[in-house]
Amino acid sequence: MKRGFRARTRPGQTLIEVTMGAIIMAITTVAMFSIILSVTVSGKKSNKKELSAMLVKEAQQTLQLFVTADYTNPRAPGLYYAPNLGARWTADSSGGWALAGSAAGVLHDISSLMNTTEMAELRGPAGANCFSGSAVCHLTYTVFDSDCGFGASAPGLNACKRVVFNIRFAD
Repeated sequence: MKRGFRARTRPGQTLIEVTMGAIIMAITTVAMFSIILSVTVSGKKSNKKELSAMLVKEAQQTLQLFVTADYTNPRAPGLYYAPNLGARWTADSSGGWALAGSAAGVLHDISSLMNTTEMAELRGPAGANCFSGSAVCHLTYTVFDSDCGFGASAPGLNACKRVVFNIRFAD
C-alpha cells in the first residue's frame, strides 16, 4: 500500500465554499437592489422636473397674453405699447400688472399655481402650501425693464421686458 494523501470521499461542501457562495450572493443581491432603488428615485425626480418645466412653460405662455399694443394713443399712434388695460394675473400675489418691472427687477409671486391638486407632487409628502421664500416650494418671476427705443418717459410701459423664473420644489 502506498502511503500518501488521500482525497476526501464524503460528498458535501466545505465551510469556506459555503461562506464564499453566501458572500457572492449577498453582493449580487445588494447590487440589484441598489439598481432598482436608483431607477425608482431618478424616475420620481425626472417626473418632478418635467412637471415643473411644464408649469414654467404655462406661466410663460400666460405672461405673453399680457403684452398688447394700444394703437389709439394720440402721442404715438401705432407705436405705443401698454399693458392690457392694467391686466392683473390672479395667480400673482402682488396684485399689480403682471409685467410690472424696473431696472432692478420686480418680483412677482405665482406660487399659488403650485397649490393645486395636479401639482401636489411638487409640494412634497407633507403637502405644504407654496409661497415666495418658502424653503419647501415656490414659483416666482422677476421682471427687468430695459430701454429698447420706445421711449424712457414711462419705462414701466414702454420698456422691453426680460423675465427670469425661479422655481423650487420638494425633493
